[in-house]
Amino acid sequence: MIEFKTGLRAEHHRLLLEAIIQPASLIGYDNRQWELLLRLARRAQLSGYLAARLEREGLLDNIPIRAANLLRSGLIQARKQQQSVRWELNRVRWALDDSDMPVIVLKGMAYLLQDLPNAAGRMFADLDLLVSKENLRRVEAALLKKGWQHHALTDYDERYYREWSHEIPALVHPERSIEVDVHHTLSSPLGKLKIDPQSFREAAIEVKEAGCYVLSPEDMVLHCAVNLFQNNELADDLRHLVDFSELLLFFSNRQPLFRQKLIGRANQLGLGKPLFYGLYFSRLLLRSAIPDGLEKQLDRRPGRIAQCVMHYCVPLALLPQHPDYPARRAKYARMWLYWRSHWLRMPLYRLLPHLAYKFYLSVLPARTEISKQK
Repeated sequence: MIEFKTGLRAEHHRLLLEAIIQPASLIGYDNRQWELLLRLARRAQLSGYLAARLEREGLLDNIPIRAANLLRSGLIQARKQQQSVRWELNRVRWALDDSDMPVIVLKGMAYLLQDLPNAAGRMFADLDLLVSKENLRRVEAALLKKGWQHHALTDYDERYYREWSHEIPALVHPERSIEVDVHHTLSSPLGKLKIDPQSFREAAIEVKEAGCYVLSPEDMVLHCAVNLFQNNELADDLRHLVDFSELLLFFSNRQPLFRQKLIGRANQLGLGKPLFYGLYFSRLLLRSAIPDGLEKQLDRRPGRIAQCVMHYCVPLALLPQHPDYPARRAKYARMWLYWRSHWLRMPLYRLLPHLAYKFYLSVLPARTEISKQK
């Protein structure tokens, strides 16, 4: 395991991480530190989370008034978003009321339904759902019939979602601004990591009052790791690592053997690599109480070279850049992780034309708009 040298961490990164790890330390921050921290927290979408942590520990009234008000504003915004997404779920259940199709709620809304600690103050503006591939068309048709609409897409993007993605194009009701993302699996079907969604659906837990399901505790942690280290490009994604760390701590405290069950589930599903990175970077950046050597029990682990590259690049991507002094090395690290995320999601014969098309869009956006209007 690579040793992490905290002395090499930039001051603004240490500032934000210390606030997350030990909120009581915020009481000693001076005005300069507060100004920088608030800007970083806003960029990382962690203002509401920090406010909720301070409120829960009775510290929100012990910090400067202006800082407390700005954090409270973030908390109010997060709660408003959560209320909107909760209502969107209610409307989706209404639209599917006559069907017997089980729907699994993922990510932010799932955390909220179970009142998990990381849900307090968490920002999320989308509703993510998982249904079986057999029911995908029926769910989409039911939502379209009740007024939801797809965003306007090019023919290429439509094909990308329909044939190569793990979800259909997002649906939005014209009366509301909440996107509904309907998944049929948890990672790209073309990707190097093959995931059987049936195992996740079979282990799902019913939330009767909401009329839906959520993933089991082990699968919820695994999906968080997969979404972060397999599906995403990691740029400014620290809040998802916070999710992983908080979920792991919460379930481990409730179930003494949870970590061993998690390792066993990851080995069963072939998800050792994303779980490895989740455990490694939670310990590295957030000082999570994860036993040393736990990752060694995983059947699938990244090689030594991959660990070294990720050890250097991931913190540069996950942690927000200094708002006034962005680092060039972070730009290159994020670029590499962008390529990595696409490499994991698509085989080379699909990836190269896909990136060429995206480059074409970035260079000639005006021509793309004309083609959309034809």
